[in-house]
Parts: sequence; structure tokens; C-alpha cells
Amino acid sequence: MWQLRLILKSLEGSTIEISTEYSSLTGILIEVEEDYIVLRTAAHLLYVPLTSIKSLSY
Repeated sequence: MWQLRLILKSLEGSTIEISTEYSSLTGILIEVEEDYIVLRTAAHLLYVPLTSIKSLSY
């Protein structure tokens, strides 16, 4: 999990797309915390647990 956190940390401020078990999300990566990320979409701030991220595109 720490490798994913390091990759995401380097992408803070960038637009990313993540896939979870339930949906795909696109937005600006605002913050990377110990066990979740904060993603800003057009209308919301989303808190996504790291364990739910299945894939990442940037």
C-alpha cells in the first residue's frame, strides 16, 4: 500500500482517473492521507479509501 501512496503523493495537484469496485472517478487529486485520498470533481470533494482503488490513470 505504501507504494501506491508514494505514486499518488507525486501526483497531487494532477488530474487522475481511478477505478473502484463500484465506479470510475475523474478529478484533481487534492490530498493523500494514510488510508484515503481526496479527489475534487466538478461538483464535490470525494474521500476515497486507498483499499478501494483498483486502477489508476494519469
